[in-house]
Amino acid sequence: MVEKMNESLSKEREEQIILAARKVFAHYGFSKTTMEDISSEVEMGKASLYYYFPTKENLFQAAIKHEQDEFIKKADSLFQKHASAGEKLKIYVDERLKFFNELVNLGTLSFNAIHDRHAIFLKMYESFAEQEIGIINKIIKEGKTKGEFISNVPKCYAELLIHLLQGLRLRSIKSITGSEMDPKIYRELRSEMMMTIDMFIKVIQINKKINKE
Repeated sequence: MVEKMNESLSKEREEQIILAARKVFAHYGFSKTTMEDISSEVEMGKASLYYYFPTKENLFQAAIKHEQDEFIKKADSLFQKHASAGEKLKIYVDERLKFFNELVNLGTLSFNAIHDRHAIFLKMYESFAEQEIGIINKIIKEGKTKGEFISNVPKCYAELLIHLLQGLRLRSIKSITGSEMDPKIYRELRSEMMMTIDMFIKVIQINKKINKE
């Protein structure tokens, strides 16, 4: 009983540290943030902070994972919506962009993973991409079941869509100079992404027509 209580308190404290770290990382960025900044934000000694997270990289990784899990959970809720598969794809793309714009840490992860090839960031980036591909794959399969799409390789289509969106997003990262995206750049990126998903859906629907012929 006591052990379970201690474990619960430990998890709660760990959650508090991660939330504080997210706030500090988003404000200062990974390179400028120190463990002292985070310990001050969470109001605990550095020794205690190091007990939970031995390095800044460990804590940043936990903060990123926390953000990713929040987004994936929200994305999974798409399957509860009474909407067509095509509409779900559009909602997913729009929510994905909002997530990227609001949670700068994920954008930092993507940039570092591609350009700096940091092992920790790259592994997390690839893991998140696989989760995204899984969600898109599931939506495309749902569309096939409903008779909206015909695709014998839904995962290939899912991978293609994620790669297209990643390319558009990474291009925009170079234009970000502060802690958020310029509204004009955001609008342009959203327009490009929505145009991309419209074309993507039409390609699957064109395949449907061809197969019927």
